[in-house]
Amino acid sequence: MEDTTIVARHLNVTEAIKKYALQKAGKIKKIFEWILHIQVTLDTGGDNSHLVGMIVSIPRGAPLVAKSSDSDMCRAIDLAVDKIESQLKKHKRQNPIKDCLKEKADNNRNGRFSGYTRCLTGNNSIGGRLSYEIN
Repeated sequence: MEDTTIVARHLNVTEAIKKYALQKAGKIKKIFEWILHIQVTLDTGGDNSHLVGMIVSIPRGAPLVAKSSDSDMCRAIDLAVDKIESQLKKHKRQNPIKDCLKEKADNNRNGRFSGYTRCLTGNNSIGGRLSYEIN
């Protein structure tokens, strides 16, 4: 991915670890399309553990940060990705209008709606998001 940076501190990163970190960053990108940049920092701790830090920059919000440590580098990367995924899901729950606008744009490109689609948020029996069409 061109918008992902892998930074190594106090260790040499093998191609396998670099490829694994890029693959996991791609998984994050599939969850939330509007990610601006992902930085993965790989480090070693003093007690023979591996430290992984991830910073995910998103528009209209503070960057999401996750840190994890484990004796296995791949496991530490997985733990950091899990933390970022939960933060992104929480962000999407708190900001559902962006998803609704994306659906509107997709539907207009596919020619499904002839009018204007508007999304509302609130507590309703359907699950919190309501979409309707105005002609």
